Amino acid sequence: VVEIPADHELEPGVDGDVLFTIAWGTPNLEHVLTRGVRWVHTMGTGVDRFPLQLVGERTLTCSRGASAVPIAEWVLAQMLAFEKRLPESWITDAPTQWHAAELGGLSGRTLGLIGLGGIGAAVAARAVPFGMRVVARRRTAQSSPVAGVELVGSLDAVLEAADHLVVTAPATPETRHLLDAAAFAQARPGVHLVNIARGSLIDQDA
Repeated sequence: VVEIPADHELEPGVDGDVLFTIAWGTPNLEHVLTRGVRWVHTMGTGVDRFPLQLVGERTLTCSRGASAVPIAEWVLAQMLAFEKRLPESWITDAPTQWHAAELGGLSGRTLGLIGLGGIGAAVAARAVPFGMRVVARRRTAQSSPVAGVELVGSLDAVLEAADHLVVTAPATPETRHLLDAAAFAQARPGVHLVNIARGSLIDQDA
C-alpha cells in the first residue's frame, strides 16, 4: 500500500494497480490514473459526483454497505429523538412542577423507506424489533432482505403510510427531486423526514 497525495503529480516510479480514493475524486486523479491503475475503488457509497469520464475501461467499485450499520443507528436515533422530543425534553434543573410528559414512540408507527439497499435494509432490520410497521419501495423486483418489510409498488403508497420517511435511494437523473411538491402533498401531515441520501433527491423549496 502506497499513500499518495491528492493534489499534485506523483513522483517518478510511483505506480499501482488499484486506486483507493474519495467518492468525488481528487484534483490529480487524471494524472494518477496514468500510473498503471486498472481498478478504482471509492470509499463512499454513491459515485454520482465521481468524474466517471476519467475512468475509461477501468473497473470502478464503491463501498456500498460498509457504513450501513452506523448510518442505520443514526436514523433510529433521529426517529427516537423526534418521538421523545430530544433534546428539548432533557432537564438540567428540577422543574417547578412535575408532570407526565407527552412523548411519542416508535412502536405502532409506520416507517416508510425509499430505497432498500444496504442502508435501507439495515434501517429496516432495526426498526422491526421496535414494533414498527415497515413499508418500502425499491427500484428492483427483488424480495425484501428483511423479514416483516412490506414492499409496495409505488412511491405514493410509501408516502401515504409513513409516519417516519427515510430516504436511502441513490442520486440519479431519475431520482432528482423525487420528493417534490406533489410528493409532499401525498405525505401525511407532520411526517418526519430523514434523508441520508443525496440532497438532490429532495426539492428543498417544496
